[in-house]
Amino acid sequence: MKKILILIISLNIILADNNYEQKLYEKVLTSIFTNIPIRIYADNDTKEILKYSSKFKLVDHCDRDTLILVGKKFDNLDEVCKNKPIFATTYKGFKYMKNSFGAFYWRKGRPQIKFKKNMIDFYGLDLPESLRKYAK
Repeated sequence: MKKILILIISLNIILADNNYEQKLYEKVLTSIFTNIPIRIYADNDTKEILKYSSKFKLVDHCDRDTLILVGKKFDNLDEVCKNKPIFATTYKGFKYMKNSFGAFYWRKGRPQIKFKKNMIDFYGLDLPESLRKYAK
């Protein structure tokens, strides 16, 4: 009985984390992009987080999207995709993707959010006042 209770609590925590991440992506990305639903091309890990959101429309190829969300597999992007604005879900993706304008990722159990000011300006994006302190 104890094992079942621990399993149920663990599943709730895991599911709550996905919901938390989805809400954070909704809050951040809808404050930057005005077209709702935001068309997103995402890798499989990120698709799992966003698939229940009403604010995002997941697309199968990046030639028709507004934004690309890249996680662990940023090396596999088509050339067409590499010219689009990229929001990374890992620090490595944020640092090494030339067109990444921002990132949300976990580091040592804590959420981190960062933006590249030069890429925000390049894409003509407008960060809300509450997020400007994360732009460098």
